[in-house]
Amino acid sequence: MKNSDRCHIGLLFVTITETLTTQQLNYLKALIAGEKAISSTEVMHRYQISSTTSISRSKAALIKNDILDNKAGEISFQDPIYAYWLKTEYFAK
Repeated sequence: MKNSDRCHIGLLFVTITETLTTQQLNYLKALIAGEKAISSTEVMHRYQISSTTSISRSKAALIKNDILDNKAGEISFQDPIYAYWLKTEYFAK
């Protein structure tokens, strides 16, 4: 991948990410970290997720906006490159 392509992809991901709420970002951060029990008190506290309702709303909005997929109750990123970018660039700051 050329640097210019990487730059365009990065800009696209920044644009997408800027539209997300803090709670949605916190939910994504927990997902990327591999948390399984996101609605547990400990995980919610660690990622500053306000409530289980917030998790439900975030998940629904992220699925509606084609960021996440829900296949047979399994939540995953529609674009694994976006997940990688969040992990290595956005959340790594």
